[in-house]
Amino acid sequence: MGAIQGLLLAQYEVLREHGHSPSEAFNETVEELTQSLGPLFGERGMDWMYANCSTTAQRGALDWAPRFHDAIKPVMEWLYLSVKSGIEAQISIDSNSKPDYRAGLEKELEAMRNQEMWQAGAVVRKLRPENNAD
Repeated sequence: MGAIQGLLLAQYEVLREHGHSPSEAFNETVEELTQSLGPLFGERGMDWMYANCSTTAQRGALDWAPRFHDAIKPVMEWLYLSVKSGIEAQISIDSNSKPDYRAGLEKELEAMRNQEMWQAGAVVRKLRPENNAD
């Protein structure tokens, strides 16, 4: 979830920094992934996605996939080794052992929940057709 949050937030921030509205930026990040791409990846596979998108989208995906891979693989390798070595488990044990852990955790979760991206998401989700069937 951290990788997904980080990816979506980075894309959202770039769009906002370039003048896109909160709802537009949310639609181009979270909605595109969760409502359009994700279900199709799961149902039909990545090869189907490539075969059924525009040649512009194909070109962009083919050109950018290696760049994303190269940027993300070192982070994944570090994370894997951190889990394998027990560092991540120790971080959790140490964090969960603090007497004020729950209060601190709630502050962190609240800060994430209050990010503009997720506030825009609450508005956008209310506009989905399934939420307006009167």
